Amino acid sequence: MNLPSKCLAFLLFLILSSCDSRPSYEPPVVRGDVVVVDAGSLQDAKPRFYTYRVGKKRVSFFVVKINGSVESYLDACTKCYGQKKGYRVEGFHLVCKACNVRYPMDSLKTGIGSCYPIPLKGKLTGNEYRIDTAELRKGARYF
Repeated sequence: MNLPSKCLAFLLFLILSSCDSRPSYEPPVVRGDVVVVDAGSLQDAKPRFYTYRVGKKRVSFFVVKINGSVESYLDACTKCYGQKKGYRVEGFHLVCKACNVRYPMDSLKTGIGSCYPIPLKGKLTGNEYRIDTAELRKGARYF
């Protein structure tokens, strides 16, 4: 392969790899079959995003403390998950990157609607918030 061919191949690689709009975050701490998040380090209404690998899929989720309660959600909703864009944070709001619908952080747990983030079952044990990896495997269909 001559130099121009190598340059074209490299440019094609860059173009194709940059088209992946799926967010990817730091991997969570995993102990055995459980994801463990230090709940004491969470700041109120500031979600912490993670990406967990399930086979070839990247399952993104977030953990957030709201008024002292810790909750977790997939970085996807049942309406827009096919676009694989997830959410962004704007102040006290979570905003769907696909349709720009915004939700106050304190409405996530009780929210009704197809663009609310999909709840992810977890449990607070002492200062650790634990999510079974089986729950993330179930959620992989949205990614």
